[in-house]
Amino acid sequence: MAENDLIKVKGIVTRSTQYKDNDKIISVLTAEYGLISVYCHGARSNKSKYLTSTRLFCYSEYVLNRKKDFYYIKEADYIEAFFDIVNSIDKLFLGQYFLEVVNEICVEGERQDGVLRLLLNSLYALSADLFPPTKIKSAFELRACVEMGVGPNVSNCRNCGVVGEEVYYFDLVNGDMLCKVCLMSYEEEQKYAYEKESMGTYIAVVPSVVVAIQYVSNSKIERLFSFMLNEEPFRDFSNICEKYLLHQVGKSFVTLDLYNEQIKK
Repeated sequence: MAENDLIKVKGIVTRSTQYKDNDKIISVLTAEYGLISVYCHGARSNKSKYLTSTRLFCYSEYVLNRKKDFYYIKEADYIEAFFDIVNSIDKLFLGQYFLEVVNEICVEGERQDGVLRLLLNSLYALSADLFPPTKIKSAFELRACVEMGVGPNVSNCRNCGVVGEEVYYFDLVNGDMLCKVCLMSYEEEQKYAYEKESMGTYIAVVPSVVVAIQYVSNSKIERLFSFMLNEEPFRDFSNICEKYLLHQVGKSFVTLDLYNEQIKK
């Protein structure tokens, strides 16, 4: 778009930074333009008409124009917000973690339809208590990898192609699997010593976990959380989803650490 052209776009606030006395700069995730920075004059004032629509977790329709590196807010109509999340400390940390991930994996100028729908559905499920937070977290992490273009391939052993094994080993770096025989042969035999639960960047997975990974990777986002796992396989699934995302983005997140500490209490 040319400078000073007005655009109308829907998006959710993923970051907010105070600026000067009453202004703020927000990051807004949109489908069409990806993550954009928006300058909001006077938005911190209690009398501002933008007070609600520029808060974290708020989904609105904005009218913006662009000058150099920033979009400037002209109008904003609130659509939906997920402010109930702030009433629970573990939900708040988890919701902020989702925002941190989005801010890390999205850039301006690239369409982000899938990531936007993933974030909106995850925040809605979290705020409405539709599913356990741990399930929402794990599905969000794995599907975020899919939207990044690094979704896992767990259809068979990547080396020999065998299917139907009782245990595979999921590769946190490459996002695929090896059977036990292939893991213990060739170069792997030189690098790793067999352990029951894990081996280096490989994590042992049973068939039910493989099915869950396939489901979350390929389902419609509206059905993302509609999978079932027993307690022990779910712990393995959750462990894989978190570690795989962190490997793919190459960093950890402060809010993830806070969330994990909170749920241990």
